[in-house]
Amino acid sequence: MRQRTDSELVAAVRAGDRAGFAELLDRHQGGVRAVTRRLLGESDAEDIAQEAFLQAYLGLHRLRDPSRFGAWLTAIAVNLAKMRLRERRVVVPLEEDPAADGARDSAEISDLVASALDVLPRHEREAVLLYYVEGLSSAEVAALTGERPGTVRVRLYRARRRLRSRLEALIPQAGKETRMVEVNVHDVVARTATRNGGEPEVVGERRIALLKETSGERILPIWIGPPEGDALALQLGGEATPRPMTADLMAKLLEATGARVERVAINSLRESTFYATIVLTTDRGEQEVDARPSDALNLALRVGAGIFVDDAVMEHAFTGDLETKVREEQDRLGLEAEAEGDWQSLSAEMVKAMHPSFPKEK
Repeated sequence: MRQRTDSELVAAVRAGDRAGFAELLDRHQGGVRAVTRRLLGESDAEDIAQEAFLQAYLGLHRLRDPSRFGAWLTAIAVNLAKMRLRERRVVVPLEEDPAADGARDSAEISDLVASALDVLPRHEREAVLLYYVEGLSSAEVAALTGERPGTVRVRLYRARRRLRSRLEALIPQAGKETRMVEVNVHDVVARTATRNGGEPEVVGERRIALLKETSGERILPIWIGPPEGDALALQLGGEATPRPMTADLMAKLLEATGARVERVAINSLRESTFYATIVLTTDRGEQEVDARPSDALNLALRVGAGIFVDDAVMEHAFTGDLETKVREEQDRLGLEAEAEGDWQSLSAEMVKAMHPSFPKEK
């Protein structure tokens, strides 16, 4: 006998076939119970699973895509589990120094941390609880919340910054300050090859921005996309695109509002992803804006702002052969190596040759 699909079972339940819902549960309850146990432990997992089954039965008329019943049921269970976590008022554990002067008692620390978590945007708070409290990886958090792993990493990064600013009173002041290293955009490189004795041409789909410290020889490679890399190479070569790009628009908007870019900073590297901030001076004082490094670097070049890198991030810099470092970075990031060519400086002429929108020189 042919097994009915989820869509057919949902239709049957909506028509009054209660046995169809039992068949749906037999098919999907194992995954739901596994998720609730992972998030809550054994104590509350079964209660939350049963509540999810009940809510799914009562709300089955709201399911838009019956073929996705399993994912919908799991999402209900995850949301209920998150609510139970918040009810527990679980907080991120902090390291305490018993010998520190003016040490706070654990109840006061818990209240401070809980209040800091409460003011986080909902998605950031959920990411923090699942990642730091429940011990899920960013990929697992992404799978449970329906987001991309990169989105989860960005939310965790932003949440850490917000929590750090609110919990400064709990951090011992004796620690050393973060050291920032000033750098400049030394070059943009791409995979190139010379064919049939002609001029070198770009054969790779990736670009690398090379940031060189101003008072040393270390160079930090940052992998960026072709549009952003090409824009950086044009700016370094004193060329402009036929039409304004995103960085040009950002610069004009800031100028129109009277804001000024003081500096940009590459301040974190987590799970192979670089993070940056743009520090602005506005009529409301100094403000920080999160940005992709490629956007921040393009904007800095256009407005003449300083570029800085956290000293811990500069540990990933190199001083030797570029090809060797690139191979190491490809292995670390799990990137497939290009089949041909060498990593060479991406000139403005190469960029213009790739883009037919540039006017031809006479």
